[in-house]
Amino acid sequence: MTMRRDILLGEPASRGWSLVPTEPPARPPEATTQSSRSHVFVRTGDSVKLDITNKTLPHFSRFVWKNYKSENLVRFFNQSGELIPHSSYKDRVDFNIKTFSLTLKSMQKTDSGIYTARTIEQKETIVAEHNVSVIDPVDSPVLNWNATMINVNSCIVNVSCSGHVLTLSASYHSNNCSQVEETSSEMQTLTLHCIENVVVCNYSNSVSWKNDTIEIKQLCSLNEHTSSK
Repeated sequence: MTMRRDILLGEPASRGWSLVPTEPPARPPEATTQSSRSHVFVRTGDSVKLDITNKTLPHFSRFVWKNYKSENLVRFFNQSGELIPHSSYKDRVDFNIKTFSLTLKSMQKTDSGIYTARTIEQKETIVAEHNVSVIDPVDSPVLNWNATMINVNSCIVNVSCSGHVLTLSASYHSNNCSQVEETSSEMQTLTLHCIENVVVCNYSNSVSWKNDTIEIKQLCSLNEHTSSK
């Protein structure tokens, strides 16, 4: 059986149509960046203000702040002055139409992520980029001690200081109080040091710090009094 050549090849003269090569749909131009990314720490429940780093903005018709989900937290239309907040954030955001800064209220850990400010005209330009980390404040450190009398005028105090998963230990002489110890894990830092006969344990992170103190001479006196009984 012989197939007709015009059907096999689909000749346009016999069928009245032509093969037109299809172009893939044009992709929107990627946003250009005119700012460096900053890291911002905020305590759980607090507010944070995000500023634009490029004070001279390119001409734009729209200005938007986006969160890490690419949601438009606020949209500002330059010509009309209209401001449209995202429905989920309308009670949690303040936008300054003069400085273009954005204030986010009542921050939770789930709000951590990248936030960008963008101007939009024929192209999109990133004019601010912030990596926001929402973290809890630290708890108070736990300071434990025991004292050993050397003679009537001096003693050695063994101290341990703990904060969450961090622990430090040191021995301080009542006549020589200067040693410093420090350790850190992720965003938390624990420091144990002695200044003028006072042992200080500091526990801190990027949004808070707490401490506990003891006085060596007082501990030595208590130990001497207890030992004499």
